Amino acid sequence: MSVHRCCEIEGLGLTRREVLAAVLGAGTTAAVGARLSAASAERWPVKIGCGTVSFRKQSLREALARIRQAGYKYVEPQATGPWCPHVDVWKSDPAEFRRLLIEFGFEGATALWAPDGALIPNPKSLEGVSQAVRWAHEAGIPVVNCGDGRKPQTMSDADALKVLGERLAAILEVAEKCQVYLAIEPHGTFSVTAEGLKKILGLSRSKWLGINYDTANVHHAGSDEVATLRAVVERVVHVHVKDTVANQCVALGQGEVNLRGCLQVLKQHGYAGVLSLETEGDFEADRVQPLIAASRQYLINAVAEI
Repeated sequence: MSVHRCCEIEGLGLTRREVLAAVLGAGTTAAVGARLSAASAERWPVKIGCGTVSFRKQSLREALARIRQAGYKYVEPQATGPWCPHVDVWKSDPAEFRRLLIEFGFEGATALWAPDGALIPNPKSLEGVSQAVRWAHEAGIPVVNCGDGRKPQTMSDADALKVLGERLAAILEVAEKCQVYLAIEPHGTFSVTAEGLKKILGLSRSKWLGINYDTANVHHAGSDEVATLRAVVERVVHVHVKDTVANQCVALGQGEVNLRGCLQVLKQHGYAGVLSLETEGDFEADRVQPLIAASRQYLINAVAEI
């Protein structure tokens, strides 16, 4: 749907979420952290997705085929080449990406990890993340993920937050125009603690700034992943479910991360968005395949039981 059409819909007096539903389709709107009504609280209608990064060594087509083969209906691509080069926000055709989703039978793409996404240390982050927001809008993806990144050792916290605030302000102008959420993932100096996440969120009053909560990243940083989530859950618009043993990704429920506790917090606070499986993509494809299948079944069971 064009930007002009989007403006026409807004003029009808619809809510922001209704506009997103019209622009992006009902399947992907759930990715933006919808909240449950009392009537739907008993059945937890979260969406279960999988990131293409699990197959970052394979082509996008193979990644999509394998994720769909495992039963997933929602997928999360990355634009983080050369790490995970499945999308190039300067060269890839967003219309072709949408066509691929239809070809493989997906109901939607949930988020896009931006190139140059470490906002504080990377001077290219403003251009890279802004372009990712524009591309995501055209591709029908409602969330763009990035991180604060590690501040240089010579930079004070105050100066780092100043840089972060300035870059967020510029990117959020683009996000508002495109109606795409900018989601900060725990991936840097400040974002791996509840206090740090609150500081980041306090840098802007934009409703388009949220959190992509990564269960394992918080755990690895030494914070309590459940308590940290509880402190910021109202701003969560997308979730990475990840489990690890000694920093190595394993199938969900087989590692050290308190996934059940995190899922309970999300449900208790009415989160009805996407639970997107993420691994680091370190294994060969045939080894990852059973991992993502087992993880999907874990989430299906956990969602039904919690």
